[in-house]
Amino acid sequence: MIRRLAAIADRFEELVASLAVVVVIASVSWGVITRYVTAQPATWAGEVATLGFAWVVFFGAAACIKYRLHPEIDLLVRRLPPGLRQVLRRLNDALLLAFFAFMVWFGTRFAIDALDSPSAVLRIPLTWLYGPVTLAFALMFVRYVQLLRGRRWAIDDIRETLAG
Repeated sequence: MIRRLAAIADRFEELVASLAVVVVIASVSWGVITRYVTAQPATWAGEVATLGFAWVVFFGAAACIKYRLHPEIDLLVRRLPPGLRQVLRRLNDALLLAFFAFMVWFGTRFAIDALDSPSAVLRIPLTWLYGPVTLAFALMFVRYVQLLRGRRWAIDDIRETLAG
């Protein structure tokens, strides 16, 4: 049981992003079907797709942190002496962690402020749209700390992409 929970926690970003992709595809498909096949288009489909897309983007970005898939521009850094290179890497690590922490704080404030703002069609709080910012950046912070402490993830054959 503990191993199964650990496996779910280890792939949490991918699970959330995958579920969100399914929501986006299903809602867009339903919207197209109801627009062109039935006389009553589903007005909620676009809003649900937008919500799902927000979750896909931010949790996908969190997964990219975990697998180190974000691009690095290290042309200049590679030409520096090893000592200065190490200082710049540590500075970069600190800046990234500070940015992640700031986005958690900012996203939390934004999501709380959006509690009183309902969406146009479904009338649900816009916190559902802004909430993934907070959650995903918190995950980015945790995953980046894990990377700094030596944790490594590999993309296995089942989850392999052309990016790797």
